[in-house]
Amino acid sequence: MKPESSHSQLKSLCWPVNQANSALRALAQQAGLDPVDLSDGTNSEVLSDLEAHLLFGAESLDLKIERVSCKYGELEQLLVRAAPALVRLRVADEELFVALCGGSRRYLRVLTPSLQVVKLRPQIVLSQLTRAHEALQHQRITDLLDSASIVGRRRIRATSALLRENLTELQIDECWLLRLPAHRPFLQQLHHRRQHIRFLSMMVCHTLQMALFMASWWLIGYAVLEGSIDTGWLAAWVLLLITQIPLSMLTARLQGSISLETGALLKQRLLASALRIDPLKVRHMGSGQVLGRVYDAENIEASALQGGFLLLLGGVELVLASLVLFLGVGGPVLLGILPIFLLFAFVLGRAQYLSRRRWTSDRLRMTHRLIEKMLGHRTRLVQQPPADWHKGEDREQEEYLQSSATMDGTMTRLIALLPRFWLLLGVVGLMPVFVSGNSESAQIAVALGGVLLGYRAVLKCMGGFTSALSALVAWEKVRELFSLETPAKRVTSTAVKANGDETSIPGEGQPLCYIRELYFCYPDKDKAALADCNLSIYPGDRLLLQGASGSGKSTLANVITGVQKPDNGLLLIHGYDRTSIGAEHWRKLVASAPQFHENHVLGDSFLFNLLMGDEWPPKPESVIRAYSICDELGLTPLLKKMPAGMLQTVGEMGWRLSHGEMSRLFIARAILQNAELLVLDESFAALDPENLRQSFQCVRKNSNSLIVIAHP
Repeated sequence: MKPESSHSQLKSLCWPVNQANSALRALAQQAGLDPVDLSDGTNSEVLSDLEAHLLFGAESLDLKIERVSCKYGELEQLLVRAAPALVRLRVADEELFVALCGGSRRYLRVLTPSLQVVKLRPQIVLSQLTRAHEALQHQRITDLLDSASIVGRRRIRATSALLRENLTELQIDECWLLRLPAHRPFLQQLHHRRQHIRFLSMMVCHTLQMALFMASWWLIGYAVLEGSIDTGWLAAWVLLLITQIPLSMLTARLQGSISLETGALLKQRLLASALRIDPLKVRHMGSGQVLGRVYDAENIEASALQGGFLLLLGGVELVLASLVLFLGVGGPVLLGILPIFLLFAFVLGRAQYLSRRRWTSDRLRMTHRLIEKMLGHRTRLVQQPPADWHKGEDREQEEYLQSSATMDGTMTRLIALLPRFWLLLGVVGLMPVFVSGNSESAQIAVALGGVLLGYRAVLKCMGGFTSALSALVAWEKVRELFSLETPAKRVTSTAVKANGDETSIPGEGQPLCYIRELYFCYPDKDKAALADCNLSIYPGDRLLLQGASGSGKSTLANVITGVQKPDNGLLLIHGYDRTSIGAEHWRKLVASAPQFHENHVLGDSFLFNLLMGDEWPPKPESVIRAYSICDELGLTPLLKKMPAGMLQTVGEMGWRLSHGEMSRLFIARAILQNAELLVLDESFAALDPENLRQSFQCVRKNSNSLIVIAHP
């Protein structure tokens, strides 16, 4: 195919960059991602940056888009596996998007602007992605191959090999993956990953395996009872046993695949929910309560998956056992007794559930008190008499031991009694058959086989029930955290001025931050923390905000930075509200160093703690600027003392920082975000006069607009 015709074909299949949002919507619908329209129908032309434009478009559809990069040699594999995804190409000096909705090594399935799915060879997309980079190498490679007199097919293979070798470290980042966000309903994500098909396949395989298992023993039992065992019967029995092996292996493989995929989705879902928790709603929980629930979340995956599989597979075997009992002698009598067994199982299972709930609550309460006492140990040493340190601990331990004994007792009764109760009911159901003596031996054998098969199924169900019950109770506690999750909000892209008109980005003379009649009230509080708040901040302004404790200074800072959402009023940055440009773009415009108790040093390198609000891994220029800011803040002596310098691990498990050093670290972190508005909430309170003067000079020099909150 000629380059011109290739370009013409490719352009007809691609989306223009200005139709990126339409491509996202169409691709999401084609891929079954169920896009949810959270926008108000306006566009996002305010976002000139393509990355921000795509992020906004995905957010307005309640989807997740992620830019990925790969090396030159991995590009074909990425294209095959990326769908649904958008790939940016430059065709004839024009930027276009290819919407991938599937693919293989032979063909890529591409969604065109006419909403048709066509097949496209991967080499066409690959050549456009790498054309500019390969052009720089072709002349040198051509000269080399000419000098070696390599022609024909060898020349083509040699050219390809030399390109891979020379461009092996080249990173190409023109692909955006479109996925369901982790906060979407868990069942929806499982369905999108086709886990329901794997699950049904696993159940069918296990059912067939059990059917063959019963058929094999029916066959050998029939032959023995009839006294007609020969080579043919034995061969049929062996074949039935051998046939179970691939079914068993396939069941195990499907179970492992489901476990891995579901476990990964569960972790993503838990993390997404944790990151979306409203900070106002979680403040009433102590660190011990949160930590206890985090430990429970760790157990949910293993317990739920392992227990769920055993319970389901045991349930299949129990259904088959009931079928065998029905077909055997005395079947109606045995099936009539089955409700008695189910009622008995329900009573024992409910007792175990209630006792485990109580035990879990006692354990979480003890964990909470232990963590709180550990965190406040230094305060207790100097302010609380030693005689009061352990008050109430004996009573808590006694309650915990009592609930543990109750739970162990119900568990023992459940495991010990329930399977034996099944055997007892089975024997009782067969007693009329034995007494009458009218049944054949084969019929009695089938009935006994059904009873024993049910006993095995009940044992398997018991193992799965205990694990699944542990996961269920743990989930009830963890779900209390996720009930605090902030719901998805409608996204608009309307630029709002003070007079309510739409506008473009304001020019000179326009306020950077515009606040009018802002109102905010904390939940369960009668008095508003902010009421009728009006403020205009222009580029280059330096504001000092002072007031008594509880006057709303920190609340205003949290509202401006987007940590808290105002209940009413108008808050604009550059003429746009937060939902217009998205949370990520808002964070690029406004940076904050919260109060000391709400800011944290993470257990990573000093450099990571500095640049966590900028980008990671860092660019060389970001590292150079980090060194410069640290020097201006007087942190250079600290870095020289650290064995690894900027790469020294800090935090609880690393190098311990003083109160003043952490304060300057928080200031540097906020400055390095390169935001247009910097908010410092009591950031200078822990500094001595010399460090205060030096730090303030650094802040003034490196901030565009500044709000400093301090006590009078």
